[in-house]
Amino acid sequence: MKESSTLEEAEKRNNRIAFILALFFACLILVNFIVISVLFSWADWVSLLIFSLLLILPAYLSNASMVFTGGGRPIDNGKLFRDGRRILGDHKTINGLKGPLYVGIPLTFMVFLLFIILWEPIKETIIQASSEGQYILYNDINIFQYYFMGGPIPMNFLVLLIRIVLASYGAVLGDLAGSFLKRRFDISSGAPFWIIDQLDFALGATLFIAIPGFIFPSVFLLPDIHIFIFLMIITPAVSIIANTVAYLVGLKSVPY
Repeated sequence: MKESSTLEEAEKRNNRIAFILALFFACLILVNFIVISVLFSWADWVSLLIFSLLLILPAYLSNASMVFTGGGRPIDNGKLFRDGRRILGDHKTINGLKGPLYVGIPLTFMVFLLFIILWEPIKETIIQASSEGQYILYNDINIFQYYFMGGPIPMNFLVLLIRIVLASYGAVLGDLAGSFLKRRFDISSGAPFWIIDQLDFALGATLFIAIPGFIFPSVFLLPDIHIFIFLMIITPAVSIIANTVAYLVGLKSVPY
């Protein structure tokens, strides 16, 4: 009876946290929009949104794909860390690592191929908007070309390949790092590890994406501070708000 009561209290507490975080991140998105629009322009905020999503897309798809390809032998082989707890847990499996290769990376390439095909009309729209002074922060067409298609053809295909692979497996390593931390705090699989659960893969992907920017700055653009901040807002926001809404409409039993 006592254990049941404790579980109910924990669930109520996590429900409250989910609602508070959903409202908090919704407000952060609004504040980010206002700040960017005031300092620069609303068109720059839209560009910021698009650049951020295109940059992190491989990580989103790869992180989701591991759920479908997972199962089987755990990565840690059931071994314990020095604190007596599992290193990663049963849900982090060898098969899960195939998700980016079989699903995340190919799907992302298909998306970018579409943008490459449509680049000319997209380019004309951007140039027209730029000539009207709509862009202040992102007023260089080369920035748009880099995020939409990896840069000038044919070098862009190599840039995209490197960017997509780094984002995909950076997300994997970030997710594994989050799972490792979760075990250290003795949080069971399936229980929420707030913010870390939503940010670990995105942070890992962003850090990996930045690597070639330091080595080949003339070919790879480093994500600017505005993109980095936006990614750290939008990634947990999408997950937390979507789960909370799904819970409110009855599609999920818990809002996390």
